[in-house]
Amino acid sequence: MTTILITVSLAAIAVAIAAAWMIRPEPPSPAMRRALAGRKYAHRGLYDNSGKAPENSMPAFKAAIAKGYGIELDIRLSGDGRVVVFHDAGLERMCGDGRLVSGCSFEELSSLRLLSSDERIPAFDDFLAAVSGAAPLLVEFKTGLPGGPGAGELCRKAMEALDSYEGDYVVESFDYAVLEWFRANRPAVMRGQLAMGLRCYVPAMGARAAAALPFRRRAMLSWLLYNRRGRPHFVSYRFQDAGLALGLCRALGAMSAAWTVKTPAEGASLARGWDAIVFEGYLP
Repeated sequence: MTTILITVSLAAIAVAIAAAWMIRPEPPSPAMRRALAGRKYAHRGLYDNSGKAPENSMPAFKAAIAKGYGIELDIRLSGDGRVVVFHDAGLERMCGDGRLVSGCSFEELSSLRLLSSDERIPAFDDFLAAVSGAAPLLVEFKTGLPGGPGAGELCRKAMEALDSYEGDYVVESFDYAVLEWFRANRPAVMRGQLAMGLRCYVPAMGARAAAALPFRRRAMLSWLLYNRRGRPHFVSYRFQDAGLALGLCRALGAMSAAWTVKTPAEGASLARGWDAIVFEGYLP
């Protein structure tokens, strides 16, 4: 019996050490900590999808700046390789068009209106020129499936604009390949791993997209086991799902951001324990 207990104990210790190694972050520098600590980022800008300032539009971003908030935004590639500010892979929800962003040139995308407004899909470089350092940025990189082939091109082209940008920014993605790229090519840029509870990936991605991502990989994403690839400085987690993996990352030195906070009560409950929040629907 004693031998069995010793064997089980040693096995448990080995598993714990392996797990800690896999999810180990890269502790942020003091300057990085100052860049994220206490930030309140307006999710896709301070937007109103029923009015003239829809999500990820210049009026929504200007409204966030006017209130003194940071800006969270999404970027992805158009079909002709332009970096654009847009959340969804498809255009249906925001533009009433059945095509994919990746299936359209930037000229075609520029002809589409965002919902009922007169606003258009911004180019990322135009967005940066307009903001010009007036607000801290949380830039989410949107690729295809995590670990797919699209991360490198998006990272390279986004950094063509960001390398000369003089404002404060940090980057994040659900795709660990984005973090891996930044770790290798721009290690001084603060990088964050986005994640959520395991049960959330299928509804968030859609059944078809999730089917291309096996359960094992979804579990590894949720449990932050791909941190071994990107070694994030911070973890941006769906706050309702925060658990052991995030707690261990924090214990190992990572900062954390909560998304998406939608009520004052939620914001008050997260005032301690999180370094930054991403919010919408109210003013924190």
